Amino acid sequence: MELGVHFALSDRVAAELLDARGDDGRLGAVAQDIEETGRAEFSCDTDKAWDPILCALSSAGYQRAPEHWPAYGVILGDEDLNTDTDDQLITYLTPDRVAEVAAYLAGITESEFGAGYDAMPLDDRNPEYGADERAYAWGWLQEVADFFERASRDVRHVVFTVRF
Repeated sequence: MELGVHFALSDRVAAELLDARGDDGRLGAVAQDIEETGRAEFSCDTDKAWDPILCALSSAGYQRAPEHWPAYGVILGDEDLNTDTDDQLITYLTPDRVAEVAAYLAGITESEFGAGYDAMPLDDRNPEYGADERAYAWGWLQEVADFFERASRDVRHVVFTVRF
């Protein structure tokens, strides 16, 4: 499991990234440049917590099932920008969808998150599954919620990246 990062992007930087959509080599280079040069407005690391966060919030796991929106949007966004998701995931949300995810996260309680975590399907559980991972994921989710609130307030696009 690798480290995940959310980036809040201006319209200009998001357009550059979206222009590379579907060209994985170019897209990867643009995403890496954004990360390394600090062209994102701001960012939020999720360490390795992105996976248990996704699985606890959305019982559909890595699927974008409409009935699980906006839960899956926290990590999976609305679309994959890359075509080969075996080695890397780069997901995207428009500012309008960022606002929906921010509002959703503002209403999540620790007990609701815990119930989702406890109900996580066996196939989605990491070897670290248990009380410590649950607390770890909840702690990181607080950072993610703050990030989305700021991105919504500042009307930013959001991209999530993780390499496998």
